[in-house]
Amino acid sequence: MRRLAVLLLLVLPHGASRGLEREAFEVYHQRRRAVSEVHPDGLILLLGYERQEAQAVRSPFRQENNFYYLTGWNEPGAALLLIPAQGDGSVYRELLFLPPDDPSHEKWHGPRAAPDDADIRSQTGFERVLPISKLATRLSRAAKKRSHVYTLFPHRAGEGQQPEPDRREKLQTYAGELPIADIRAQLEAMRAVKSEGEIRLIRKAVDASIAAHIEAWRKIEAGLYEYQILGPMLAAMIDRGCLRPAYAPIIGSGPNSTALHYTAGRRRLEPGEVVVMDVGGEYAHYAADLTRTVPVDGVFNERQREIYDLVLHVQRKVIAAVKTGETLRGLTHKAKRYFDEAGREAVGEAMGARFLHGVGHSVGLGVHDPIDPSQPLKAGMVITIEPGLYLPEAELGVRIEDMVLVTENGALLLSKALPKEADEIEKLMRGH
Repeated sequence: MRRLAVLLLLVLPHGASRGLEREAFEVYHQRRRAVSEVHPDGLILLLGYERQEAQAVRSPFRQENNFYYLTGWNEPGAALLLIPAQGDGSVYRELLFLPPDDPSHEKWHGPRAAPDDADIRSQTGFERVLPISKLATRLSRAAKKRSHVYTLFPHRAGEGQQPEPDRREKLQTYAGELPIADIRAQLEAMRAVKSEGEIRLIRKAVDASIAAHIEAWRKIEAGLYEYQILGPMLAAMIDRGCLRPAYAPIIGSGPNSTALHYTAGRRRLEPGEVVVMDVGGEYAHYAADLTRTVPVDGVFNERQREIYDLVLHVQRKVIAAVKTGETLRGLTHKAKRYFDEAGREAVGEAMGARFLHGVGHSVGLGVHDPIDPSQPLKAGMVITIEPGLYLPEAELGVRIEDMVLVTENGALLLSKALPKEADEIEKLMRGH
């Protein structure tokens, strides 16, 4: 019965299983081969998250991004061992290790796959699935004539990134006398350029997030609290297959619109203010990140419209400047220059100093997917373009954020369906 339940999770009809989609098993297999071929001198060992490591207490379990990128496996307690081929005639092997069947665990958490399931190959896409208890023995056996065990060290803490457990001591116990080395740089470079399947899933996250923003615009009015704006947005995303928001949602009204990462959501909306809504959903492990700024009254006042149009003008110029070979750092410099140039003409003030952050970042399995801002953009990368101006003295912040796919010919706007012209926003908010 337990095995049947697990199988059904993977073959439910499309409408019921949207949040469980993943790429074809062959895609994950190709990624594993690519990683292995770079390190024929060693072994590659990745440990998936345990339940308590994945911040799963308040939301469904979510696998570590790099482990998921190589396996598509989203259950706790798994491990991946890749054994590269060497010049001595040995063949490439890949092993997935899973926790054993545990009826007491199921009483609390429900059914999960086990290595002895009759259909475990069709569930995982791996030819060899073994109990996690055999990991140490298998690694020790494979370690002969190897120089390193390659694994993931914890990432450096940064904005938009969750802290990670440091398991190097545990990994060293598996590796024995072999030194361990970090494989993060290689995986991050691979993840920067998205596959067709990844782009398809990102589009679904974007579409769900667009629906959420539009739903909120129709409900905004003075007297509501910021968290009441977030409620219908979460419902709209979940209804379209997102298991969770991709990051802590930002709903900032009035003075809170000038705080870049405000997440408290407790303030009441007042007449004559704007609301910055930086909210995106996560669909099948992939993130969306969209921001719009809208008027509480449904109509921008003169000053709000002036600043809003300036931000929109700069965003359009930056999107037009996106191309292969350009960098996010270079685009940020352009945005500041555009704000200075256009600001002098539009509002009589160079406004570059009021733009406080980078103009964009990579998006994928993480809402801030790893990418160096000085790295040249390549076709297949997905980035945000999000200029903003922040005027605390006027309690006015405006940010407009879209997601774009870098192409050979420039950029494709993935969030085009979410209106951003001031007139369009006002018309929609008035119910026309």
